[in-house]
Amino acid sequence: MMAEANVKYAAVPIAKIEPDIALCSDVYVLVNDKYIKFKERNDIIPGEKYNFFLSKNIKQLYVEIGQLQDFMNWLKSKQSEKIDAIVQEVGEEYRPQVAKREELKEKIFETFANEEVSSETVTLVQGMVENIVGEVSKKQIPAHVLAKLVAQNSTIADHSVNVANLAVFFSMVLGHGHQFVLENIYMGALFHDYAKAKIPEALLIAPTSPKYTHAIQEHPEKGRALISQLDKIPEQVLTIVEQHHEQYSGKGYPKGLAEDKIYESALIVSMANVYDNTLTLNKGKAYEDRHKIAWKVLEYDNGKQFNPKHIPRIIDAVKLAFGNFTRQRKA
Repeated sequence: MMAEANVKYAAVPIAKIEPDIALCSDVYVLVNDKYIKFKERNDIIPGEKYNFFLSKNIKQLYVEIGQLQDFMNWLKSKQSEKIDAIVQEVGEEYRPQVAKREELKEKIFETFANEEVSSETVTLVQGMVENIVGEVSKKQIPAHVLAKLVAQNSTIADHSVNVANLAVFFSMVLGHGHQFVLENIYMGALFHDYAKAKIPEALLIAPTSPKYTHAIQEHPEKGRALISQLDKIPEQVLTIVEQHHEQYSGKGYPKGLAEDKIYESALIVSMANVYDNTLTLNKGKAYEDRHKIAWKVLEYDNGKQFNPKHIPRIIDAVKLAFGNFTRQRKA
């Protein structure tokens, strides 16, 4: 529906709008210099729609200027509700870290929504990563608290941050404590789906088409190629991006690498990726039930996707962190 010609509009950042929550006012998109109503008051924006915004490099929606203050107050209240929900899981003392997680998620959305990612933007993200990882590696916050800084929805930005937090947790469980290593894992996890965010809209609406399948299977190599053009991106980060869909059995993509031919950090990010995807698929279930399903996926892998030597320690850690009990080891 075309907007009224005599009404003025103000931009609001999509990165601050939570998916699947009833909107407090009508929102509009700007197409060919014309404002078109996108959603009405009380409608929701599905999480999947955010991936279309990324594919079209759209970072802003619009509201009538008379509604702007109310809309911004609403955004603030919804962000507070989200932060409060995560704080309830991790404890009030970690509220600053929860707020940093939300700040990083917004920055990742804005970064992915740019037509091209810039070295300046990545440097800013690297600074945020250094701060987050530094708090964990110096034991200012426990690694399992970082792993709980997740939000279950289907946006690539939230998923990227979730995977990064889980991957650092898994890495520390497996004995990787050096900050440089953890920063590379975190950055690789943040950008593992960068090229996926750039899949054209025409393919996103046809997920069963061969062209979509091809785009999915080439996104690891394409992501590496895009990110490698930036300054000061370590080779370790590029390798994680390229190999995060390789499988221990050799049946992954893009190159079908197997066992020790796969970079260990890439396998760790792959575990975190699968774990978070499983949580999101089961987000309607109770908290402990979601995690139980996710750790069962890892437990029953049997060397297909992941290094079987990693699994016992990871299972023990996630059961302790998310289920409050430990795995009974066999004698």
